[in-house]
Amino acid sequence: MSLFPVDGGGVSLIFVLSVPILIALSIILALIYKWRAKKIETRWKRNVLFTSSTLLVLFLTFYFFPCSESDSPCPCKIVAESVKVANNFEDVTYNDLFLKKKKSNYPLIIAAQKKFKSQTPNDIYYISYFPSETYLAEKEYAIYNSNGLLKSNNSNLSIQPIKNNLIQYTEIFKGDTISFKGTTEGFVKMENEFQNYNDNGYGYIDWNKSFPKHELSIRKEVENDITENYYFYKLYYWLL
Repeated sequence: MSLFPVDGGGVSLIFVLSVPILIALSIILALIYKWRAKKIETRWKRNVLFTSSTLLVLFLTFYFFPCSESDSPCPCKIVAESVKVANNFEDVTYNDLFLKKKKSNYPLIIAAQKKFKSQTPNDIYYISYFPSETYLAEKEYAIYNSNGLLKSNNSNLSIQPIKNNLIQYTEIFKGDTISFKGTTEGFVKMENEFQNYNDNGYGYIDWNKSFPKHELSIRKEVENDITENYYFYKLYYWLL
């Protein structure tokens, strides 16, 4: 569990390298303060030295914190956006529960989880349509189980019960008929329905199905993973 989200790969390496440097700097500044404090008789001057050292370490901590322009805002941006969402808490909608779980959306997702905690769906499945030639989703929405009923925030999606306790989902999207099946409880491994099925054993499951113009991706995630993985968002949820 970490304080703020950190990207993987080379960005995480920056974090690993910066931590010992900041620890060493803190020790050096503490020794300097101890040495200088004995020679400085004026109390306010000692306080200035201590405050300056502390602010320097804090500044460098945030400055070196690994961020990316794509999907890992720096701590100051995370805090600012979280405050903004909290100040507009009344504008948070139920559909915000189903936002794509990218780091820039975390404050709004957490706010929605707090605001609608008594209406939180039992299961949420994140649906994406990918064009066959790219990896950028053209459409994203959610299918969720609410008190035993399967619903979606996609108003164009047809949800029809069929035989054998199955549900047929259909949408005409950009000349493609996206059609797939699930059970009345949600989605399970169905070898004749999905080309790929992957369960990592930790609550993250993926289903995939190919169509003439698009690839369908269905993803099940651990719903409380944000607050369980980051101390900041755990505190943020409690404060809202």
